[in-house]
Amino acid sequence: MADHFVILMALSLPWSTTIFGVLTVLWLITLTTVIEAQQFWAQLRRPACWLPVALFCLAAVGMLWADAAWADRTHAAGSMVKLLAIPLLMHQFERFGKGLTVFFALLASCTVLLFLSWCSWFEPQIILAPDKIPGVPVKNWITQGVEFVLCIFGSAALAIVMWRKHRRYAALGFVVLGLAFLLNMAFVVSSRTSLVSLPVLLLISTLKYIGWRRAIALNLTIAVVAALTWFLSPNLRQRVVSIQQDYSLRNSEPTSVGLRLEYWTKALKFIRSAPLAGHGTGSIRLLFEREAIGKAVTGERIVANPHNQTLYFAIEWGVIGVILLYAMWIAHCLIFTEMRWISWLGIIVVSQNIFDSLFNSHLSDYVEGWIYVMGVGVAGGMVSKVRRSSTIPDDLAIRGNPGVSASQDRSKFLTS
Repeated sequence: MADHFVILMALSLPWSTTIFGVLTVLWLITLTTVIEAQQFWAQLRRPACWLPVALFCLAAVGMLWADAAWADRTHAAGSMVKLLAIPLLMHQFERFGKGLTVFFALLASCTVLLFLSWCSWFEPQIILAPDKIPGVPVKNWITQGVEFVLCIFGSAALAIVMWRKHRRYAALGFVVLGLAFLLNMAFVVSSRTSLVSLPVLLLISTLKYIGWRRAIALNLTIAVVAALTWFLSPNLRQRVVSIQQDYSLRNSEPTSVGLRLEYWTKALKFIRSAPLAGHGTGSIRLLFEREAIGKAVTGERIVANPHNQTLYFAIEWGVIGVILLYAMWIAHCLIFTEMRWISWLGIIVVSQNIFDSLFNSHLSDYVEGWIYVMGVGVAGGMVSKVRRSSTIPDDLAIRGNPGVSASQDRSKFLTS
């Protein structure tokens, strides 16, 4: 039942936060009946497990010195509660668990979302919610972009696995699915952060898992395809060109780029006034409100999120919070260092969260934060389970032989 609840959580995450929250509570209740307390406490000694707990504890304690309403303090601390699920998920999927099914469930759910996105783009009248734009049937384009980027790399990983198992048609199907996600981002709707993160994540994944010659050839091919897509996709050109336009108009009217620069400038000012322990949990909006006193400012200039994860932590918890944040990211990266496709997915989840957090606060956001928690928790547990096993399944690892070089191992990862 604990496995099935996590699978249902993955299915519901792109659609409904309410349903996801109910399923999360049911999962926690179920997991408490099967958890091995002694093994779990031993597992908490690992940095990948205790660092998320330490971050939440810092957020909880940070409410004590915050000069903000208690509603703001509890809301900000509540956004960090999800980090407590990382060690629980690792414990569950290290002992048992249908980790592959969880990833398949998220991919299947996002595939349905992809279908509706294409349909609403071709026929906008089918949009059910009046506040949604064509191509974004639920949530927003930033969240949808995060999900679709992960699905692109997830489809690529599954295509590689199917190819190695000599299941050519299944591999081709996953390639087509990955292309459908990519074309949707290029022609329908996409966030600029996701568009910029794609080449970065591609470099990370290709340079790690294939030799540099193959990586150069593959990236050059993708660059040619990207150039062709640039000329064929007005949406892609508009999203990229708008960055320069927003920057040039930042002094005359509120723009996305201009507001971000304003948030970051003010955030640095707030950090300088309390560099060590910050201003406390939930204090960001109050600081922006105080900064706006006596000035004619619009509502979008008063926020509770500076749109940068490092600045978010630095404002509320100072250098202590930033150190813990980066230590957690590093610890989670170190989990996924082996030549396994599940490690590939894990490093993509962590790398995407780190890179996107330059322009957003995805770890603090609900859906994006839970994607990170579930991705790291499930994949981390699966990797730990394989490490503890004497036999490595074919679908989780590259078979290494004595005398086989690392480059040959990398080539085996991407070829049959």
